[in-house]
Amino acid sequence: MENQQLVSIIIGNYNYDQFVGEAIDSVLSQTYTNIEVIVVDDGSQDNSREVIAKYGNKVIPIFKENGGQPSNYNAGFAASKGEIICLLDSDDLFVADKLEKVVNVFRSSEQIGW
Repeated sequence: MENQQLVSIIIGNYNYDQFVGEAIDSVLSQTYTNIEVIVVDDGSQDNSREVIAKYGNKVIPIFKENGGQPSNYNAGFAASKGEIICLLDSDDLFVADKLEKVVNVFRSSEQIGW
């Protein structure tokens, strides 16, 4: 079996309880499955944390005080272990084969880096 690179997906969230579940689902349903999903909540005041918590051990949740989007992604990056890191806003979605295509691009040349 070919060595599969770990891909970390960092989902940044702030007050998007109505969207964050769909964003998480779009990552969990990828055709490429060697992934870790890190969901960073930036001090949401809505029900985002409850939505994120429902995913249990399928995601790595980080709940922090509001500090803005750059601090959100920095917290996710610090927790990540992947060789490839993808960012996703909580009100966006990944198409089902996005990560497979990203990994294939990285495999196509040693000159491609994070």
